Amino acid sequence: MSLRPYQQAALDAVRDAYRAGHRSALVVMPTGTGKTVLFAEISRLAKGPVLVLAHRQELVEQAREKISNWCDDVVAVEMADQRGFTRPDGTRPKIAVASIQTLSQRLRQVPRDAFKIVVVDEAHHATSDSYRLVLDHFDAWLLGVTATPDRSDRAPLGDVFATVAFSYDVRQAIADGWLCPIRSFLVQTRADFSHARKVAGELATRDVEDVLTRELHLAEIVTPILRERGDRPAIVFAASVAHAHALCRVFNEQAGEPLFAAALDGSSPYDVRAPVLDRFRRGEVKVLVNCSLFTEGFDVPQIALVAIARPVLSRSFYAQMVGRGTRLSEGKQDLLVLDFVPTHCRHSLAHAVDIFASVDEEVREEARKVAKAASEEGEALALERVLELAQQAQEAREATVSYQLRERDPFQAVGIDVDFYVRRSRGGARATDKQRTYLEKAGLPKDRAELLSSRQAEAIQERLRERKAVGLCSPKLAQKVCALGVDPVELHRDEAEQLLREHREQRRRG
Repeated sequence: MSLRPYQQAALDAVRDAYRAGHRSALVVMPTGTGKTVLFAEISRLAKGPVLVLAHRQELVEQAREKISNWCDDVVAVEMADQRGFTRPDGTRPKIAVASIQTLSQRLRQVPRDAFKIVVVDEAHHATSDSYRLVLDHFDAWLLGVTATPDRSDRAPLGDVFATVAFSYDVRQAIADGWLCPIRSFLVQTRADFSHARKVAGELATRDVEDVLTRELHLAEIVTPILRERGDRPAIVFAASVAHAHALCRVFNEQAGEPLFAAALDGSSPYDVRAPVLDRFRRGEVKVLVNCSLFTEGFDVPQIALVAIARPVLSRSFYAQMVGRGTRLSEGKQDLLVLDFVPTHCRHSLAHAVDIFASVDEEVREEARKVAKAASEEGEALALERVLELAQQAQEAREATVSYQLRERDPFQAVGIDVDFYVRRSRGGARATDKQRTYLEKAGLPKDRAELLSSRQAEAIQERLRERKAVGLCSPKLAQKVCALGVDPVELHRDEAEQLLREHREQRRRG
């Protein structure tokens, strides 16, 4: 077994960060790109004991199994009644995985220098009190790995990790062929969240549950999923425990199979969850409905449909949900994400395009419109295509606006936004004839000059005088330079005139 190129790059980046004197480093990689493999290799190469921290039983067991297979070594577990490194005989394993809840209660039994490296899986949790208690205890190198470094509570990870050693974008991972393409389909519903309160960064669970557990809205969610699913293994994210079990009931009723869907939540003990998950992996359960249980560390590559059946405000929380279906699997062509859009909501909800955090917000907003239009026509577009169309539309609009402004208003070319002054005008005397004449000679269209008050006209005149005093080009001259593709805002008059002379000379020769 060998690392993928980006995993090797991440490993090298972590080493470089440590060599540079950073005692703690963060690696950001999308769900499904093998973060566990990365810290398994680090564990294998480490010159001393390594501890991996996780916050849920499934994550502990999953990390233990993957690290053990990668390193071909026994991995100790410290969780509940398992005591992998707090045994009375004092034996120390080379690699250990621990539950943060368990370890925080047993710190007194573990020396500060027990481990050379401490790894935090799902490191966006590292700012919580339980993690800080444990991390502050150890005198070790620290490594955090996460797919979503931005937390909904805005607690900065920089308080724990000194540097982001490596970051790999989900868009790049799809382009490189390590994650499957994602298609988005928006379903308009009649749900009304206009009165839902906001609590801890999300809409209040009780308020959302009161709406979504009505039979009308249950059917609005279940019917499209059954229609679009085909034979795709599907995972559905519900708003609450009651909502999850209500959806499961309606799925089984509409499918005509009592075991077609299954619902799980955090209150389900592990020995109840495990058999259901095994049936889902084998394909016996077609739709798995859950309430905030499988947003992290749930590894079933076959999942090919993710339904966000609840309003989500946090981009990182949304990205974790979508990440359950981005892994590659034999026979899997792509991931279909179903977004359920309410009729009314006072808050801005996350959508599939938001998982591309590096994309400009204006482009993402345009992408939402593109995805909505396609969905209304019954088409689920690949997100890469959605972003491409949005980028093209944004660039075309910006070019058109820029061209129109420069053609009609030379002042825009030198960075003077006349509309800004018009909007700020609080009335008063209109611009005098003398002021309007001055501005019109400078290149401002007559109809726009007439919109200004005397005070606003004087403010614009003062900016023009300031430009002239330091030798910057006039609006009319700037407008001509714009046509050459040059930004004239900070261009001096003599420089602008030289550019125009050279351009005329080139045209004469050519």
